[in-house]
Amino acid sequence: VEEKADSGFIYYGRHFKSADGSTPPAFGPLLMDHPTMSILTLPADNGTWGIGLIASAKDAPLRGLQHNDAWMRAVANFPLVAHWLDGEPIDDVAVMAKIEDRHRTFVIDGDPVATGVLSLADSWACTNPSLGRGISIGAKQAVALRDVLHDPPADPTELARCWHDATMRSVEPWYRATLAYDNQRLAQIEAAIDGRPFEADAEYELTRAMMSASMQDPEVLRAFVAVASVLRLPSEVLADPGVLDKVVRLGSGWRDAELPGPSHDELCAIAAGAAA
Repeated sequence: VEEKADSGFIYYGRHFKSADGSTPPAFGPLLMDHPTMSILTLPADNGTWGIGLIASAKDAPLRGLQHNDAWMRAVANFPLVAHWLDGEPIDDVAVMAKIEDRHRTFVIDGDPVATGVLSLADSWACTNPSLGRGISIGAKQAVALRDVLHDPPADPTELARCWHDATMRSVEPWYRATLAYDNQRLAQIEAAIDGRPFEADAEYELTRAMMSASMQDPEVLRAFVAVASVLRLPSEVLADPGVLDKVVRLGSGWRDAELPGPSHDELCAIAAGAAA
């Protein structure tokens, strides 16, 4: 059985290089969420890096960001990332759209639909890549596969069941958590575009509060890094003594901690300027 749907996001990205092999300093997290857009800054090797503007795929007025001039002006208007433009562009703006959230299950109601197939990593599931969890989830599942194959059942049907159960334990919760976060983030963006209140579910509310509180308390920061590194699920770190109380107390105002940058109307004007 395959679940498949468009994630709803579109990326406008470009790569740069420096003359001296350095990369720009980070003045905030690598993924910065603004009201109607997220910005991804990714340092790489040999003095290169990438910048991605992540928007709702439904946001047609921003499609002018596929043009180099509009894209450069848009990034320049975000104070915390504008300095990432201080390099030589090594390509034109690339657009990544129709990104699939996909999930495959080979055991239905306890019965394998195929034997001799042990799906791993992207052949099992994949999501919108903005949270950067793909390789970590794949590696986590590879460790689970190693453990299953260390002493595997001789019967192919039982092996398929065993691998399905191991997948459900080790990585299924991470897929579902990532999908839930993305769905809420997309809803948040689209609510901001429409000018209406965003009603977050409890899981997203706590995750965003944890992100905000992590900048104020070292214990919460360690908890957040554990989640970001795909070491522990949010529900696990929030169960640690005292962590939930700190998250609620320090992070409840996360909605008011808006990063500086242009409004959606200003972004639309920038995009329209180059597309005209």
